[in-house]
Amino acid sequence: MKKTANEHYLPMKDGDHDEGLPHHDSVQNQGTAEVQQEDTSLLSRLENTEKNPLEITATHDDGGKEQLLPDGGWGWVVVFGASLTLVLVDTIGQCFGVVFSTFLLDLNTSSVTTAWIFNFFGFTWCLTGPPIGSLLAEFGWRKVQMAAALVLSSATIASAFVTDAWMLIITYSLFAGMACGILSNVSYLIVPHYFHRHRGLANGLMMAWDCGGQFLGPPLISLLQTHYGYPGATLILGGIVLNCCVSAAVFHPVEWHYKYKRPKITSDSQNGHIAPTEGTQLRQLFIRIIRSTLSDLKVLRSRRAIIIAFGATFIFSGYLQFLAFVPFAMQESGLNLDDAAWCISVSGITNMATRVLVASLSDVSWFSFHKCYLFGSFTITATIVAFTLVDTVVWKAVVMAAWGIGVGTFMGTFNLIMVHYMGFENFTPMLGAAMLCIATSYISIGPLIGYIRDATDSYTITMWVLAATVFCSFILWLFMPAAVIYDNQQKGKKDENITLSTTA
Repeated sequence: MKKTANEHYLPMKDGDHDEGLPHHDSVQNQGTAEVQQEDTSLLSRLENTEKNPLEITATHDDGGKEQLLPDGGWGWVVVFGASLTLVLVDTIGQCFGVVFSTFLLDLNTSSVTTAWIFNFFGFTWCLTGPPIGSLLAEFGWRKVQMAAALVLSSATIASAFVTDAWMLIITYSLFAGMACGILSNVSYLIVPHYFHRHRGLANGLMMAWDCGGQFLGPPLISLLQTHYGYPGATLILGGIVLNCCVSAAVFHPVEWHYKYKRPKITSDSQNGHIAPTEGTQLRQLFIRIIRSTLSDLKVLRSRRAIIIAFGATFIFSGYLQFLAFVPFAMQESGLNLDDAAWCISVSGITNMATRVLVASLSDVSWFSFHKCYLFGSFTITATIVAFTLVDTVVWKAVVMAAWGIGVGTFMGTFNLIMVHYMGFENFTPMLGAAMLCIATSYISIGPLIGYIRDATDSYTITMWVLAATVFCSFILWLFMPAAVIYDNQQKGKKDENITLSTTA
């Protein structure tokens, strides 16, 4: 019986049907007692999976055929839930400039303060990446997602009543950032667990709506602020993002929807739940999460992991900072917030279309993740520079459309690259390690960009610096083929040493 690389499975005995049930003749030969023992073992395995939703992903028969993953069915409902979450999260995250620019400009807020608000939001967002696997293992998909949705709504509503820019550090940067991070990371993680053959298509549909808030949010927020002002519009926005609870409701554990019969599981995380009433249990829970998180970070021993993590860090630092500065730069040049909202919406449309195309193409055999990444990072770099060289709204919209293609190319395979280069079993640790690296950039590179803006009093120079930051990712990824060769050589030496020690 063969196991496909990078996939876990539940073993099946020779002679089992495709549906995972024993042949009638086999049952007669083995006896009732053995069948009952097998069913008990299967139930035990599923209960363990319910405790850790990231543990079991696939099974294969002797021919390597997929047995467990739904590869459709309820998986498409999960894709809808994840897409809805990402749309709502982006109305808070990627629309930062549209939501808060008028409020901050009225207060004469410095670029440094603005940068700290935005970047501390990104820091807390990404800081949720490393422990997300441990949280899911303890509480399950739905409980984690539901709690984050409630926190995000509450934080957004609280932001409507702030009277000072620094108060946004608490309401928006800390609480909304943490909630957005959990909501997005859970969405990124759950969809690949429901698919195998259609993983690229499902991921493309989800990642496309990751920028849905980018083109739906700006005109909606601008309209709300025109009629209700900043407080009223933000209050309504807090109610809108509460719909993340809808997506939380459909995030079933994947084993509920296996293709062939399995014993029913009636709890979202019965075995993994830790009652918060005992102080000792809470300490044990905290210790387990810390240990698991630190263990996951060992993935950075791989050269491939380093390139993936730091490459993503440079791109996120560049393109998100640029997107946040666009409304400020356009209003300073004499254009209005509606013009900025329109340009951002145009980039969101091209971003979405490109994500679907790229992620869908990733399912074909000739697709190159390496070339795709290089194209995306170079396009983002070139368009950020081009944005500073054009003056009219039309040309800025054209440049933003091209910029959206570059971002869509990168984001369309953001999580698939981790699976491709690191394997499915390292997907969650790799995502956590990447998010930790991105988090550090938010409190290092981010504020530095604000200081550069105030020191030079120029958005043009600031955007050139952001373009150079993205280009660092392009340079780094030129070394990915060499990193793959190096890691394979190291693995070969390790396997050889193990063989020698065993024979000795």
